[in-house]
Amino acid sequence: MRTRRQVCAVLGGAPAFALGACHDSTLVKPMRSPAAAEAERAPPSCISGFRHTAMPLARKALALGIDFKLGCQNCPNETFQISAFPLIAPDPSPYAELAPGETFNRPPHTLRCTRCATERLLFDARKHGYDAVVNDAAAYESGVEGVDAKAFIADHFKIIASFFYNIDLHELNDHAHRAKVTPSDLFDWVVISGSAADGADDLELSYECA
Repeated sequence: MRTRRQVCAVLGGAPAFALGACHDSTLVKPMRSPAAAEAERAPPSCISGFRHTAMPLARKALALGIDFKLGCQNCPNETFQISAFPLIAPDPSPYAELAPGETFNRPPHTLRCTRCATERLLFDARKHGYDAVVNDAAAYESGVEGVDAKAFIADHFKIIASFFYNIDLHELNDHAHRAKVTPSDLFDWVVISGSAADGADDLELSYECA
């Protein structure tokens, strides 16, 4: 995963559950964990502004996450620009995975359709995910609309949004009921993967949310 163009600081490495699936030789076919299956049935609300299609499982494994291919809700297009609030890391850099002079593309992130220019929010670390909803907290520095400079990351991308759940579905339902949200909104980790439409480098925006 680290071979892709680095476009945001990831505070700590991705946990094992977020990097793939839990392999089980007893499984006859690929299957999702109960929490991931619930997210397939009722997807996270942060992707409600987009057409979204759950991607099929490719490996014989118990998947703790689910991938959604995104498209514009206003037209048939599936290619986007991705916004961020870029910050150049100072010297010395306070960010573990950014050297001085490198760019931290801070959330929130919107997607803007390259065909009809419809722009909608995809992820805000202060609003989306387990910590933001249950604990009213976010582990990531975020840009402020109207205060910090917002910019679109260079290139156009086809987007896969992946959500991971390292929690029992019963416990997830309890938290969701108290917070009055859909259980799938309480994801532990989100990865926004962009496949460059023009042959440029792919990108990955990855956030631990619990």
